[in-house]
Amino acid sequence: MGALNTDADEAVIELALLDAGLHRALLEQLNEGICIVNCDHRIVYWNSGAERISGYMAHEVAGQFSHGDLLLHCENDGRLLPGAGPGSPVVTAMLDGRVHENTMFLLHREGHRLLIQLQVCPIHDSNGGIVGVLEMFEEVAAPLHHRARELEALGCSDISTRAANRKLGEMMVRHALEALNAFEIPFGWLRIGLDGARDLDCRYGHGMVDAAVKMVAATLDRSLGSLDVLTRWEPAEFRVEVSRCSRSELAAVAERLRLLVRASTVEWWGDRLGVTVSVAGATAEPGDTIDTLEGRVSEVFEGCCASGGDRAAVAQVSRSRVEQCLP
Repeated sequence: MGALNTDADEAVIELALLDAGLHRALLEQLNEGICIVNCDHRIVYWNSGAERISGYMAHEVAGQFSHGDLLLHCENDGRLLPGAGPGSPVVTAMLDGRVHENTMFLLHREGHRLLIQLQVCPIHDSNGGIVGVLEMFEEVAAPLHHRARELEALGCSDISTRAANRKLGEMMVRHALEALNAFEIPFGWLRIGLDGARDLDCRYGHGMVDAAVKMVAATLDRSLGSLDVLTRWEPAEFRVEVSRCSRSELAAVAERLRLLVRASTVEWWGDRLGVTVSVAGATAEPGDTIDTLEGRVSEVFEGCCASGGDRAAVAQVSRSRVEQCLP
């Protein structure tokens, strides 16, 4: 092999780095989403990868404040914080000039929330001043999203939402109960129902409930773990088998799912409409069957609905007591 011509190679590198057109072409070829934000927190660049991941075209977000309510961060206490507010990676990177990484929830063009891995890099001018930030993001793998074709081929999925159908969901929870009894592997059970489904149908017409349920399914799936099982149980209800979780962990999952659905939207005849869900849960106990597990969860679920919906609650470990619904 020939020897490297260091001076010539450095010249090539310098020309490449100075060629804005080449940079833009390279960014457009990346699978990752690339977003450039100026010091006023307005989006000035949105590549094709960002369009593919988010569903939003560049002209729809150009000039908008840095994601606005498109990007949310879920704190450990369950709060959803704006992706561009105080303490967000964008603001922090602009203040300290360092690279920051985080997982965030992005609002897809179709209305559901999806989990992304975000890296924020400050952009410096020739004097070292910060003139903006570059954000690179990609979707965190969603378990149902990647299993959908396999489930469809086997006849195990719900056609509309691509969640597991009830027959498969019941089979999976029976296996989980057997594993609990034989090996003490814990799991939680969530009942998630669309609030006011009948009212939505009457107010907005046929098809609105199906659209809302489809959005809810997409949001739930992209917020669950790889071992969790999402099942469409009833026309406007889901069940989730949450793998290897304690009661406190199940309560955190239930609250996070409720908040993420409330922060999502359904596009209906040109309008963006919000919907809510009630989420009730219980941790499985030795000796449980599907019926006893459903019985404990249903008691909590009815309490949430009676309180007006948009609630998340988890049953006490003791079967004789049920936790009050959380606001």
